[in-house]
Amino acid sequence: MKMFHIFVHTRAMAFACMLGLTLSPITAQAVQTNRYIDEGVQAPVRETLSLEDTIRLTLANNPSLYEFEFRQRVIDGELKTAALKPALNAGIELENFMGTGEVSGIKELEVSLTLSSVLQLNDKPSARLDVLSERKIQHEVEKKIRTLDVLGELNRRYIEALVLQATLDVQNDAETLALYTYNAVSKRVDAGASPLLEQKRAQAALAQAKLDVKLAQEGLQFALRSLAIMWGEQTPTFKRVEGKLFAFQDIGSFEMLSAAIQSSPHIDLFAKQSRVQAAQLRLVQANNRADIEWSAGIRRLQGIDETALIAGISVPLFQQKRNLGEYEAQKARLDAIEFQKQSNVRSLLHSVNQALGEHTRGLLKVDAIQQTVIPPLTEALDLVESAYLDGRFSYLEWVSTRQEFLNTRLTLIDAASQVHLSKTEIETLTGLALKAPQSSTAKTDTAKSNASKKLAHNITMQQPSNISIRSNEHE
Repeated sequence: MKMFHIFVHTRAMAFACMLGLTLSPITAQAVQTNRYIDEGVQAPVRETLSLEDTIRLTLANNPSLYEFEFRQRVIDGELKTAALKPALNAGIELENFMGTGEVSGIKELEVSLTLSSVLQLNDKPSARLDVLSERKIQHEVEKKIRTLDVLGELNRRYIEALVLQATLDVQNDAETLALYTYNAVSKRVDAGASPLLEQKRAQAALAQAKLDVKLAQEGLQFALRSLAIMWGEQTPTFKRVEGKLFAFQDIGSFEMLSAAIQSSPHIDLFAKQSRVQAAQLRLVQANNRADIEWSAGIRRLQGIDETALIAGISVPLFQQKRNLGEYEAQKARLDAIEFQKQSNVRSLLHSVNQALGEHTRGLLKVDAIQQTVIPPLTEALDLVESAYLDGRFSYLEWVSTRQEFLNTRLTLIDAASQVHLSKTEIETLTGLALKAPQSSTAKTDTAKSNASKKLAHNITMQQPSNISIRSNEHE
């Protein structure tokens, strides 16, 4: 009986996540139909939960996404206010009454009834509306960025749950191997072929393996709870998540990702900020021409028992000069946006480059471990087990080889996790999750280094990868 063949029991994951509101019918419908947090959308009660379920639940019940609904309402209210014409004011003024001498009482009373308002020049109402309209468009881009962030975090928690599931599988296999070892050692001790010391060490190793299983189970439960918290559920109704951990997709070359950054929501936000600031600057320029305050009315002269019309206008002087400081401030803010954009592009390029490096190194690790490390370790474990049972190798050599084999499996899981987490980071930073996925032919033709193509080809997985923020299943 060769216990190391348990290695084929590796779990994998299928990850198909769309971070966007325009491509995936599931995500789009969740955002459009659930205008407020929908507590009625509950997780299905079953053993496993798919990524599509987590997306639906998160989009329907995550408060940070619905904040923008109220921000848009704020702008709608401000648009209504900005569209109002200047108020028409009615006034009454009393003069020359309750005095002394000739003006005592009300015999010389003068009563004026007036209407007054402001005549706006330079199309200021339109300029104010333009500012608010551009802000509304900017909020849409900010909502896309927030969606990227929220579902990117969902992606990371989902991957963590899958990794811990695979880790639990390894720990279960380790417990099985420890039990098998303990039984084999006990037989040799009973036969007098091995000292009692080896049996005690095997017993301790079995206890440690059982503890590792319990720790892995607890870690998985906390990870599942963290995932469920994304949609406000504190007690998960599911025990596992679906997916394949060792299936990978091509993410393209650095040049392709660099081009994608230029049209990502993170950079598009600066374009929208520039439009808002340009509209703000036009409003300041419109204010260079002062508004005219006017009033008109009728006056009753009690002393001579006559009535007369009155009118007046008021215009601030030197308005353009007084407005110069505000104009220069707004112009400086507009000019600064371009430099902020360039700085952000470089920061994104650096982050994408770092994530791409992590992705490439992760692929190297997975490929090397699967192709050149696991096979000889498997053979070594088989040989050392047979040699121990024949009395040619010591217990220590068997245990150390077994532990090395299990540690290598855990290292393989960590490497696969590194690949998927770095891919998630890249798609979040570049905004590729908001774009339609390429066809299989286009993906094959994507410009990528020969080394990366070879790595992706050498990883021995039969099924295509679904671990991506983008979705091929819901278009």
